[in-house]
Amino acid sequence: MPNNDITANKKILFVDDELPILKSLNRLFMDTEYEVFTAESGKIALEILATEKIDMVITDMRMPTMDGYQLLKKVKELHPGSLRIILSGYADKNTILEALQQNIAKLYILKPWDNDKLISLVNQLFETEDILRGSNLLGLINNVDELPTLKSSYRQIMDLIDSDADLVKISSAIEKDHSVTTKILHIINSAFYEVKTGSVKHAIAYLGLSTLRNILLATSIVDSFNMNGTYGTRLEMLWNHAFLCSKIVNIIYEKLLQKKLSENETSAGLLHNIGIVLLFKLYPEKYINIFRRVEKEKSDVLQIELESLGVTHQQTGGYLLRWWELPYPIVEAALYHHTPFATGIINRQLIYAVNIAQYYASIILKDPSTATFDSSVFEALGIIQSQFEQEISHLFVNKK
Repeated sequence: MPNNDITANKKILFVDDELPILKSLNRLFMDTEYEVFTAESGKIALEILATEKIDMVITDMRMPTMDGYQLLKKVKELHPGSLRIILSGYADKNTILEALQQNIAKLYILKPWDNDKLISLVNQLFETEDILRGSNLLGLINNVDELPTLKSSYRQIMDLIDSDADLVKISSAIEKDHSVTTKILHIINSAFYEVKTGSVKHAIAYLGLSTLRNILLATSIVDSFNMNGTYGTRLEMLWNHAFLCSKIVNIIYEKLLQKKLSENETSAGLLHNIGIVLLFKLYPEKYINIFRRVEKEKSDVLQIELESLGVTHQQTGGYLLRWWELPYPIVEAALYHHTPFATGIINRQLIYAVNIAQYYASIILKDPSTATFDSSVFEALGIIQSQFEQEISHLFVNKK
């Protein structure tokens, strides 16, 4: 049953041009604590949104005059606090993927839907949203003078990648940004790749555009914090951990799950610990002490963070990534990577993989200060621990 604390006073707007579907959805949610509104068009939906504080909009994609994509784009612009969900069929796949990548929608649910699963997904989304709007977290964020923003040079390079520009143009744009150039060459010449080159173009060709995209995003984020000295050293350790975590997540998917990460998931490993970076920036001395306490007491980092700061790096990271409007699976990876069995998770397989990867990355780098792990996650993911360890054994060798 839904948690009444989560569902109380929440308002959901369903939008579909087929009246029988709206009636079916209305009946389904009649016995829940949610207040339900329905609209047969995008125009009517916007009229309702103008007069009611709607917490979630769930819309079909194929509708006349204003389709679901156009509607959600307008909702994002006019009512950014409303969660945006697509409820549609396979025929709309390309438009759906575009909506997810541009964060116009958090996720999509296929028609015909399973009643129990639909209610469960709605509950999970609200549960996650309540965590991200917790009073302690909002208090911390409100005391920050200015949240870091993504670099404009990152946006320019990403536009080139998205427009299928050739490698010469992409590498030329990257070379204009010293920090990005340095990071890419550092990675390609590291023990994990063992490729010796001083050419950005050769590095891009070897890494591939998907990996390049992730590196650009993470570099832009880390650079936005601009920390030097002892703190810069710790930041570099966090970067190395993030990169290795991302590599292990890819191994899990490609070698053991026999599938590829979607475009909406590829940065999950790199960005899962971004909350530590922000907390470290805001409270450097306090967070150094948190590291020391975790190492000395062998305690749960989340508990010590709560005792010291009132918030966790999971909550902080999830908030920051959502503020940057990154895809929902990446937000979830930041919010749940230490707690893979939390009830609010939707992209559970990804969270299992990131949980495993962050732990083993810490072991390989001999820096287990923030890693927590439950071996039952292997069974939950459907892979064998010994087989996984064999697949990543070369990473241990490279670090000797």
